[in-house]
Amino acid sequence: MQKKLFILFSLILLWSVIPVIAQDNSKEVNRDRTYSEPQKLEYSTIPLENSELVLFDNGPLVTLPGGGCSGGDASILDGTLGLTVYGFGAQQASGNYIADDFTNAAAWNIDSMKFFTYQTGATTVTITGIYVQIWNGQPNAGGSVIWGDLTTNRLSAARFTSIYRALNTTPTDCNRRIQEVVVNLGGLNLPPGNYWVQWGFTGTSTSGPWQPPITISGQTNTGNALQNLAGTWQNLLDGTFPQGAPFIVYGTSGPACPVGAPSNPSPANGATGISINPGNATWSNGAGTTQVEVWFGPQGNLQQVYNGPAITSLAIPGPLMYNTTYGWRVVCKNDTCGVSGPTWTFTTEQDPNLWCFVDNFESGTGNWTIVNNGGNPPTCVWTIYTPPYPNAYTIPNSSGGVFAADVDECGSGSSLNSTATITNPFDFSIYQTVVIEFDQDFNALTANDACYVEVSTDGTNWNIVWQQVGVDLRNTHEVVDVSSSGALQSTFYVRLRSVQPGWDWWWAVDNFKVCASNPIPVELTSFVASLTGNNVTLNWSTATETNNQGFEIQRSNGDEYEVVGYVAGHGTTVEPQSYSFTDQNVGTGRYQYRLRQIDFDGKFEYSSVVEVEVLGPKEFSLAQNYPNPFNPSTTIDFTLAVDSRVILKIFDVLGQEVMTLIYNA
Repeated sequence: MQKKLFILFSLILLWSVIPVIAQDNSKEVNRDRTYSEPQKLEYSTIPLENSELVLFDNGPLVTLPGGGCSGGDASILDGTLGLTVYGFGAQQASGNYIADDFTNAAAWNIDSMKFFTYQTGATTVTITGIYVQIWNGQPNAGGSVIWGDLTTNRLSAARFTSIYRALNTTPTDCNRRIQEVVVNLGGLNLPPGNYWVQWGFTGTSTSGPWQPPITISGQTNTGNALQNLAGTWQNLLDGTFPQGAPFIVYGTSGPACPVGAPSNPSPANGATGISINPGNATWSNGAGTTQVEVWFGPQGNLQQVYNGPAITSLAIPGPLMYNTTYGWRVVCKNDTCGVSGPTWTFTTEQDPNLWCFVDNFESGTGNWTIVNNGGNPPTCVWTIYTPPYPNAYTIPNSSGGVFAADVDECGSGSSLNSTATITNPFDFSIYQTVVIEFDQDFNALTANDACYVEVSTDGTNWNIVWQQVGVDLRNTHEVVDVSSSGALQSTFYVRLRSVQPGWDWWWAVDNFKVCASNPIPVELTSFVASLTGNNVTLNWSTATETNNQGFEIQRSNGDEYEVVGYVAGHGTTVEPQSYSFTDQNVGTGRYQYRLRQIDFDGKFEYSSVVEVEVLGPKEFSLAQNYPNPFNPSTTIDFTLAVDSRVILKIFDVLGQEVMTLIYNA
């Protein structure tokens, strides 16, 4: 962070402030240096499953089995040895990565790798991504990347372990539960050699993700790992003690498996807007495949759903969750080995009852109208920054662009009331709930520094719905219910406003979202039936409609309802609508009618029931035909009091029979 030095006195003041407001995301350090009750520690290895498939175990991690939180295992930070670091920064969003090496004496077919991390205070699994690449040598000493990259999320599964990272004086501390993160490598074949693997995590919690070091009872030096901090490699050190990073390699040793990898996935990899009832997944098996495994589930939590003879199609169990990314992969096998394909993903359609505007600031500021009042230069604030971020922004879940009003990046000028306003207002006229969400990092210098989220229905008069004034608010996820202002409004604006008279100040925002939900349902205001002869006419009207595909007309005469017609709806509208349907030539009897209103997503509701009685004639009658005279057609009405045998003939004016219309004698 570059500062302008005004006088020595200013430097002294700022020297006392900066350590308080800045957050070091390179390591999580124990700052309590008292170790009054050291614990007796016992060496243990990392618990493994499918241990016969372990090619390499870069551990251990557990030093106090059964002695941790709630009887779990503990990975002890032993302060009596002079160690102070709980975990090292491995935040991919900040450009922080860990790297460590492994050696294979024979060719390996790597099926998967497992890594370990934690986010302080997490009570649920929080890891959402892992970014991995393998080098054929030391990353900062001539190695080259031979597999992977730092832009593709390789997460196959993330789950809690029974291991807790804890201090030796508080071994049962539950605050740092370690999560294991699995990456599928699909049968990567590595010839003998020395390799380095580099990785970084993303997660939903505000602290970390942190990388626990290899932990061995009584030892200070545990390895030779490296840490990359925003592009710069350095040794992974706890003070002066070099550390290793635990990970596990799974697979088989030997020549590459002759089976080919699967391909041609459907749904296509990365597809979006997939129905929550997607039908079958299909793929092509690789050459030599006689058996397959299929894995499926929400991204990061794949479960095996098939293991048997080779198939190329499998039903996806529905309905799935809306707006959720699912992963699936196929393992092609023969009797001796197998090759896993990549983890393919697709994202399901948005819930039709939920509408969201989302800006991750990956594609510029096109959604915003920016007004910068003051500053030097006057357009230096409300800018999108990309990694490595200036001024150590600590925004949770951030990746790529970050939207920031940052006076420190502007030089010595100041700015007042700089705003970024959503360019196109939202139409929430059918929604009853409106919520604003965002991740943010606010760093104040003076009591006058402030940041505001404001809303308006006319773009002129603004109301503050969230604010932070004069006090730091670092690394938080904010949720603001603005239903009282935005619900049922046809025009709704949102803006960010920064007040920044200081020269060392910033407000950074990412993952900005405005969501509307709880739409007004299809509101039926009337439903009536009328009778003309033996034709039953149904009339109904609606005040509002949401996601309305249409109405199915159902009829019953005391038995099961049957469908007798369908009328299309108007989708989503707040305008009154009128509908009509005629059920023709209904026989004598008492009937009940109801509407089955169907949404586009398949949901439905029934209306109330209306009843009508169709009465038969009380006497025989034969009406005059019409028109008369006629050419070429006419209509003849007649009624029967009871079911009877009838002969109906037509005669001309001379009394000669022309034809017989009905003969039922």
